[in-house]
Amino acid sequence: MALVTMKIRINGTNENPWHRMGMKQNPFPQLGKAEYDRAEMMINSLDGDPIKGPEDIRERLKGFDPEFIEGCIKRYRPGERVEFTITFPEERRNQHRA
Repeated sequence: MALVTMKIRINGTNENPWHRMGMKQNPFPQLGKAEYDRAEMMINSLDGDPIKGPEDIRERLKGFDPEFIEGCIKRYRPGERVEFTITFPEERRNQHRA
């Protein structure tokens, strides 16, 4: 089983670190696979405009596994920009062997 690893950043500061580059959030995917694009952009929003609290995280990650959402909330620190790594099994769809 293949594993996928991602860095998660949560912005608990008072400013968006991406504004100085003219962006709302990190636009660059870590995984580079179309099936993960929407989820990656949602995760990247955690490092964009400052997080207002746990409900803000829940709203930005609506549709994610509750365990992942609560893990992000536990790591959130007001006034800090935190980073951690997650690893999960790669979802394999429509794979056929020749």
